[in-house]
Amino acid sequence: MKRALLLVLVIVGCLATEFDQQIAELEETQFGQTILQTIQMEMQTDDPVVSNLVDIMQHLEQTLEGEQKRDDERIVRFKQNCDIALSQLTEIINTSTVTSLTLKSDLDSLNPQKVQAVASLERKNLEIADLKAEVDYQTLKRQKESATYQTILDNLEQALFGVNQVKGYFNKYLDVLVKNRNRFQQPQPSFLQEDFSFQYNDEDVEEDIDSKGISSFAQVAQKVNKLKHHVHLEGYKSIIEILSQLASQAQTSADEPSQCEVLTRKVLSILKQIENYIQSERIREDQAENLRQSSYEDLRTLLSDQLVKANQDKTYMEGLIDSLSNRIQQAKNEKFEVDQKISIKSKEKENRDNDCRLKRQEYETDTASRIKQKRSVAVAVDLISSKLGQLKRKLIAN
Repeated sequence: MKRALLLVLVIVGCLATEFDQQIAELEETQFGQTILQTIQMEMQTDDPVVSNLVDIMQHLEQTLEGEQKRDDERIVRFKQNCDIALSQLTEIINTSTVTSLTLKSDLDSLNPQKVQAVASLERKNLEIADLKAEVDYQTLKRQKESATYQTILDNLEQALFGVNQVKGYFNKYLDVLVKNRNRFQQPQPSFLQEDFSFQYNDEDVEEDIDSKGISSFAQVAQKVNKLKHHVHLEGYKSIIEILSQLASQAQTSADEPSQCEVLTRKVLSILKQIENYIQSERIREDQAENLRQSSYEDLRTLLSDQLVKANQDKTYMEGLIDSLSNRIQQAKNEKFEVDQKISIKSKEKENRDNDCRLKRQEYETDTASRIKQKRSVAVAVDLISSKLGQLKRKLIAN
């Protein structure tokens, strides 16, 4: 009997302890307190019905389950939308990153090409300047050569004129010697053959006048001395000086007309050699001038062709540099836009990821709260169903 009583006391104690724990569990949450207040309000009616309280709790439980189901469906759709949005943003970022790296690679390739093209253009400008300087140098050189050639021609003409003048003097003197020699060699006519008729011979007068001009080596020397003062070419001036000395010496060494004639012919032979030499020098100078002119024209044509080719290369390089500059600037602009897009999309992805995480946390918090609320409803149902008396006394006491 005592054991049965003790067992009853233990059971009652346990039930009391369980009741207190259930009440405390309800009172520790706002939702549990609301349930207790609802039960208390129902208990205060004139005819409280337990089934009404149970219906209220069941309706509340169904409401919680409906809200949970609705949130479950929402979180599934939200997760799907988050996954799709994050996947799209990730794909955009990855694609843009690849594009940015490609543009960076293009810039890394284009910049050295531009530097190389600029260096090539600088070298081409130097080449053009050198070609122009060479053209100017060759032109100036040719002008100097032409001036030298003209000077040589003038000197040769002057020398030839001097030699011809000297030849003329010696030829006149030789004519006088020959006429005198012929006159003395002609036989004297007899008295019977002599014609005393008067005749006027104009040629004899001219010969006498001409012979009076140069009748000795001394006169030749005088004329040569006068001539040498008008000759400015040093080489041929020396020759005329020698001829002048020769003519002066001939006056003392040639007493006989025959010796004078022989000496004069030797001098004329020398003068002829000099004349031939001057003529050959002139031909050689003409040939050399023609060769120099031809070489200059060929060189100028070659330099002009090289200059045209260099200018064409320069135009091409300038176009290439402009093209590379435009491509580099375009690549920089595109890369800037792509990098901006990556930054914006990365920030958008971060914000979307934060939104999804906060939404999941909110769902998890609401789910945990509903689990507690459903636990509170279950506790309330248990109190209403099995501990209504205790519950009523507890509520009345409060």
